[in-house]
Formats: sequence, structure tokens, C-alpha cells
Amino acid sequence: MGARPLKWTGATAVALLALAAAPAQAAQEKCTVSAFTMPVTMEGTRASVPVSVNGVKTDFWLDSGAWFSIMPQAKADELHLKLERAPGYLRMYGIGGSFTPMVVHIKDFAVVGTALHDVDFLVGGTDAGNGLIGRNLLAAFDTEFDLPHGEVKLVQATGCRDANMAYWAKDKPFFTVKLLSNGEGGAIHNFALPIALNGKEVRAEIDSGALTLVTRRAAERAGIDLKGPGVEPVSGIGGFGRQFKQGWIVPFKSIDIGDEKILNAKVTVIDGDISPGSDGPDMLLGIGFLLSHHLYVSRDQHLIFFTYSGGSPFLTGTSGTRDGPPAAIPASAIPAGMQLVHPVEGSSQPHAAEDFARRGAVRLARRDTAGAIDDFSQAIRLAPENAAYYKQRAMARLAADDKSGAIEDLDQSIERAPKDAEARLSRAELRHSLHDDQGALADATAAQGLLAPQSLEFTALADLYDELGRAKDAIPLYEGVIATHPDDSRLGFLLNGRCWSRALANVELDDALDDCNRALKLTGKSPMVLDSRALVEFRRKDYAAALADYEAVLKRDPKTAWSLYMRGVTSSALGQAAKGEADRKAATALDADVERRAAQYGIVP
Repeated sequence: MGARPLKWTGATAVALLALAAAPAQAAQEKCTVSAFTMPVTMEGTRASVPVSVNGVKTDFWLDSGAWFSIMPQAKADELHLKLERAPGYLRMYGIGGSFTPMVVHIKDFAVVGTALHDVDFLVGGTDAGNGLIGRNLLAAFDTEFDLPHGEVKLVQATGCRDANMAYWAKDKPFFTVKLLSNGEGGAIHNFALPIALNGKEVRAEIDSGALTLVTRRAAERAGIDLKGPGVEPVSGIGGFGRQFKQGWIVPFKSIDIGDEKILNAKVTVIDGDISPGSDGPDMLLGIGFLLSHHLYVSRDQHLIFFTYSGGSPFLTGTSGTRDGPPAAIPASAIPAGMQLVHPVEGSSQPHAAEDFARRGAVRLARRDTAGAIDDFSQAIRLAPENAAYYKQRAMARLAADDKSGAIEDLDQSIERAPKDAEARLSRAELRHSLHDDQGALADATAAQGLLAPQSLEFTALADLYDELGRAKDAIPLYEGVIATHPDDSRLGFLLNGRCWSRALANVELDDALDDCNRALKLTGKSPMVLDSRALVEFRRKDYAAALADYEAVLKRDPKTAWSLYMRGVTSSALGQAAKGEADRKAATALDADVERRAAQYGIVP
């Protein structure tokens, strides 16, 4: 039986505009637009919009970097959607590799309450944590991104070929940059633009689902020495495929985006390509840029109009300098050293609770914790029974290292929404960090009963059970998660988690060793996985093998307290008492709690 064709194309955007468009007037009298507005709430660095899937209310994330709307298998299972084969030629590529997707067909799909029918999503790849609404919706018409004010609009413009589409700037200066064609008969159904790195032009794409990234090839073309001063190595850069990539945080002298110039900016460079082949972009312009700018993407004019709204354009490192900062921008909104080329749009004060909450989420994503706490407090004042606002303020307080305040807010949130698994798990972790293990266990048990069995949240719960001395309870939590993440970049670390829990509990050691060996192949012999395998070997009384793995871990980082302590215990088991005692003493000097953690699982010299 052949695969059914994919259905969700630009017709979805047409339906949205037809069902929920509100006519508006743009800059010129003859220029008219119809706009479908999606209110956006930031969840960390993800732009979230309310949707309904066959009557089930949830939230999906907007991802301008996704060619087609997609969800992980875990989300499809959670929503009870039937998986079907995708067309045989279809293969998805991204950072970390490729995969063959499946398809789900949604009979009734609603975005912000506006109903659509017979909508397809691709399924597979690395679990981003949610369903992603991609370019088949976001790039079908003009797109306006105003994340600083919590909105994204799909816009049908008529008679606007010569209009200034930065209408919000009024008589103030604004920037423009070319919108590049994707080479498909002149059609522009992407968010590609030219950017100059240290004066060298590269092809970039606006990607609301990523942090800003530059390929190694593009960085070296821009004269970057990856062994030069100020370059910091990073690891664990992942995408849809199974593999993680290495990279560097790199200072660029200048980044030109159309008329806008950013000086001395730090950006992440990935060791490899963003996608395979010559068609892939040299750079992803990520969520930090969207959080700090207001953009209008005009497909008729092949232009992107934008203004600076405040904050750092790049969330990695510090952003550089600009000339001539206007007094209208509060100092708290500008990172150290940042200045503006031109005055920017004024910011309107929110009035409703949801508006304060949206602005608070943007401020938290920008790492303005004080501003976020103030906004969430205003939202709570206006809507004191809304559980979500207390949870959001708890996360802001936690970012400000106010654990007691975060606990108080989570208490209020859970009192109003006792079935919120995320709030329960957050409070469990906080209680454990404050040495309230009885309360932590109660919350962990409650969260376990509320989570879908394939949810990645189970890995955090398993880690907590391990910390609480209940590793045997952690082992079964991995079963559903591993089964539904076969193509995930985190598969190696999921296998490592189960290996570690089995080793701590001293059960199923043959299976644990198999898990660790598979994980090592997927993670490139990660020290974390080597440490887990060493514990399995120690439990199996293969002390020579355990010692070799602990040596390998400590060769990379001599101050890993657990590995150092366990090398001491292993050395003692091999009859090397003096060496063992020296290692254990050095380990407890690094971490006074390491001996207790080992002892709770029966590991003693």
C-alpha cells in the first residue's frame, strides 16, 4: 500500500487567514493587510502557541527552521495519533544526522482556537520536547515576528509592493535586509538572508527553534582562528539526528545584518555543517535575534524590515557594541557594552495579566530575571488564581537563586493545579536540594503518576530517584522513553542513564553493561558513560576493567570527585590500600558528600 501524500501546505495558512483574519491598514492608503495573530508565550527559549489536537488542548512551538511541521514520536503517542509511512523518498536532515520520518494525520487541528481539518505532521528524529509548527505555515505568506511583545502574525498583504512594512516604527529609523530566494522558481518560502561576518557574506536562515550558529567553514572564511585568543570550546550541539557535534564560542569583530552592524559579538561555531550538501545555510540566526528585534518578512518585496527592541541579539556570550545609544532604552535592557545604531520602537506597557506574563517570559528568556519577577508578580496581582503565573515566577526566582521563594511559588501553583507534573517535578528537585528528601519523594511519586510513559521528563525523575537512594525505582522509567526515541541524539545518554541506575541498584548487570557499551558507541566514549561502565564492572568484581575506565575518566578531568572516590575504592579492592586511601581523601576534599552517596548504595572501602 503506497504512502498517502502530505497535505499541509500553504493552504493551511490560507485557511487561517480566511477564518480569523482581521483587516488592518499599513503604511500607504492603497496597501491593506489581513493578519492572523498568534499570541506567543516564551517557554525558556521556545516560542509557544496554544493549539488543539482532536479536541485535546496543548501548546506547540513555532519553529521557522523546520521545513515542515513535525513532532517527536513521544508527542504523537501522548496525543494518541496513529503513525503512517511517509512518502518513500522523504528523508529529513539536520544537525547531527538524518532520519526517515513517519506521518500523523490530524482530523481536527486548531491554532489559537481557529479550527482546521485534515492536517499532517511529520514524526521522528530527536525529541525537541514538543510539536513544532514549521515553515509550511510560517512562510506561506508574509510573517511578522514580534516576540518582545508576545506576537507572531501571518499576513496577507495587498498593494504593498512599495510600502514601508515596518509600520510600528512610524517616523523612526528602521533596518532592512534582503530576503533570499530558495531557488524554487523564484518562490520564497523560507527565511533566508545574507549576513556579513567580519565583512564576508554568508547565507543565513532565521530559526526560531535554535540558538545562533555559524558553520566552521563560514567562520574560517571570515578569518576566524579557532585556536586563537578568546575562543572557548563547547560540546553537545545537537539537532534532529542522533549525533552531537563539538564547537566553539567565538568573538566576531563585526556582524552586518542589512543596515544593522553588531560589533564584537560572541557566537557559537559548530564543527561541521548545519545540514548536508551545498544547499544548507552557513548560519542560523536564532531565537536571541528574534527576542531582541521586531521583524516583518515581506515576500512581495523580497525584504525583511526590522527594528531593535532591546537585549542581546545572541544568547551565547556577550554581544558587542553599537554606535550612539538612545536615552529612551533603559540600561537594564542593554547587555554590557551594547549600544544602538538608531533609536528604536517605543515599548507599550501591558495592562492585562496575560500581557504581563508574556513580557515576563520574554524577559526571563533574555536573562533579565529581576524584570521577569516583577512582570509575573503583576500578573499574579491581576489574576491570583492562575497557577501558571506562580510557576513562571518560581522559575524566574530559581534563575535568581532564590530557592525558598521558588518553593513558595510552586506551593501556590500546585495548590491551584495539583495535576501539573512539571510543577511537581520542579518542586521535588528543589526540595531535594534543600535536604527535604521526604517531601521530594512525595512530589516525585505524584509526578510519576501524572507523566506520559514516553515523556523525556522521566529521565529527570529517574535522576532524582538515583539521588534519593531509590535507583531500583528509576530503572523501569527508562523503558518507554528509550522505546520511543530510537533516532534521538540523546539515545546514548538515555541508555547511559539506565546503565547507571542498574549499576547503582546492583541489579541486571549484564544488561547494564550492554546499555553502557551501546551508549559509548553513540556518544564517542563520553567520560560520563565510561564512569557508568566502570561502576558496572566494579559491581561485577572486574576490578581491573573498572580501574582502567576510572583512569580514562580522570585523565580527562582529574577533579571528578565521584570517579576519584571510586578509583580509590577499586584500588583498595585490588589490594592497593595506600593509593585507595589517598584517592578517597582527595575526593572528599573536592566533594564532602561523595562518601555518603556511595555508602547509601552499599559502596564502602
